[in-house]
Amino acid sequence: MYEQYEQGFGGVLVRMLSNRNLGWMGTARTFVHLTGRYWSASTYGMVGHGRKELTPDLLADFATVLGIPADDLAVLAGIDLPDGAPPQNPAAADVAKLMWDVRRLTAVQVQQVSDTVESMRQES
Repeated sequence: MYEQYEQGFGGVLVRMLSNRNLGWMGTARTFVHLTGRYWSASTYGMVGHGRKELTPDLLADFATVLGIPADDLAVLAGIDLPDGAPPQNPAAADVAKLMWDVRRLTAVQVQQVSDTVESMRQES
């Protein structure tokens, strides 16, 4: 029941995160690492259920994590972004692309990738 979201734009955004294998807690962790801003895990559920307003800041954070230009999401959501919003971090865009690319890997495959990265880090 908790993953049956409203028909509104907030539900669309949370389902898009789900397509990247991000539940509410994973979403909160990902957002803080990519945007530097912490929103509680339940905030994403409330956005999806239509109980939390999708603010310009929150929309910009969704855009960063999803790898979609904030201006495009703002038009679709009918939200005005403030002028002079900071540009999207290029590293965050790369991570968003990576999340999309690994969405079909099994947990074992993701662990193998993680182990490989860790061993490469220790060698350097």
